[in-house]
Amino acid sequence: MFDADRQPLPEPLSLVVHHYWWVAWRRDRVTPFRAQVLADPVQHLTVEDAEGPMHGHPMPADLVHGLVTRVFTVDLPVAGRVAGTAFQPGGLAALLDTDVAALTGRVVRAQELFGREVSELARTVLAEPDETARAGLFTEYLTDLLRPQLERVTGDSGYRTVRQAVELMRSREQLRLAPVAEAVHVSPRTLQRLFSRYVGASPLWVLRRYRLRDAAAAIDAGLGQDLAALAASLGFSDQAHFSREFAAVIGATPSAYRRGPGHE
Repeated sequence: MFDADRQPLPEPLSLVVHHYWWVAWRRDRVTPFRAQVLADPVQHLTVEDAEGPMHGHPMPADLVHGLVTRVFTVDLPVAGRVAGTAFQPGGLAALLDTDVAALTGRVVRAQELFGREVSELARTVLAEPDETARAGLFTEYLTDLLRPQLERVTGDSGYRTVRQAVELMRSREQLRLAPVAEAVHVSPRTLQRLFSRYVGASPLWVLRRYRLRDAAAAIDAGLGQDLAALAASLGFSDQAHFSREFAAVIGATPSAYRRGPGHE
């Protein structure tokens, strides 16, 4: 059994948090299972419980997942459930007024960033069986956290610039960093500094992450027969460069990915 869903969150919380999500599973004990997801360039606040440790932490736990630079991979225990919120790109840094670069590639106890109060959220969420009510608990906790910071976050020009830049980067037509920086009225160097603080990665990395997701989607749709043409259409200098970056993130070369599992 594997069940999952997500739902958007209301204003003003949507200023910094994109959605609430949850997943629950139970599987045959003799069948190992590894979950893999090409994640968005964001951080997550989660409450997790499982029949065994996850992400190097004993369960149950309240955790913050930093930016994942490769495919997000987790070996799932026999059973468990996770509830969490995905922040907007830069949203966690804006909410807490902190630099998130040190979180990249890490999963840490949420108390390190949110304080002891987050443990009460974890306790009440894990005790609540209804997913709508659990989403409400997350919404209430984060809204209370945001409320006294709302004026500061709303006026945060750095966060606003990052959000605008990321929205542009989502478009497949965006292939280079300079036009994005020009469109949001900052220099590439300033954009580099802002993305390091708010996102935890370089703007070029984020741009390439979106184009690599486009590449995987194109191959999934059967449009990857000419990999050299696909690489060029996504802004890569040549097929070899495209293949290296695709393999580093996806875990297989484009040609192996095209052939499907078991053909790398």
